[in-house]
Amino acid sequence: MTTRSSANWLAKPGGFDALHCSLLFPSASSYGIPRLETQDCALPDDFRLLPYRSRLDRLDLRRDICHCFLDDYRFESTWNQPEVGLRHVSGYFAACSPDFSLYPSWPRAAQIWNTYRSRWVARFWQERGIKVIPTVNWSDAQSFEFCFDGLRERSILAISTADCRRPHVERRFAAGLQAMLERCRPATLIVYGRLKCRHRDACDAAGCRVIEVAPAWERLREIA
Repeated sequence: MTTRSSANWLAKPGGFDALHCSLLFPSASSYGIPRLETQDCALPDDFRLLPYRSRLDRLDLRRDICHCFLDDYRFESTWNQPEVGLRHVSGYFAACSPDFSLYPSWPRAAQIWNTYRSRWVARFWQERGIKVIPTVNWSDAQSFEFCFDGLRERSILAISTADCRRPHVERRFAAGLQAMLERCRPATLIVYGRLKCRHRDACDAAGCRVIEVAPAWERLREIA
């Protein structure tokens, strides 16, 4: 039966697939978290780590790597407007996957969802020819059940350091770093921030090359 509103259903509404469930990627995770592809991504010796949505006319395609170690709202477009995010990161040599937040106080479902979103965007970029450096994030020991899903062993990974001035944060960071080294066995770890000596020793013991990159605020402080 045709009604006066039938024409409204000839096309899907703009927000029809806000969860991107019409585009699913292979997964070995019990939560369906996408499995990333193996890729060869030799880092330039003089690479720069620049924040998402840096000015494209100032990028160097030969060495600049995009990162999302920012407040989540600054890179939410990588998920809710994936084609927009894709156009932006295509101007870089490579891109770190979105670093959607995980907090111990959040429901586990929310933490799994943010891990899923990070891997989905990473695989989406890979499928379209972007060199992707997976970003790894965790909250507490319970998050180890899912937060490493989809990552390939012996690859290049990226993390940011936590504010380890607080003992309980330091303990969580150290536990997560050790779990990541054991589970993912990264060949190279890009660290946005500074590792403490004992954390660097753990990486050395795992045969993981560490490249530390000073955060923008720290570089500005050094200049001042």
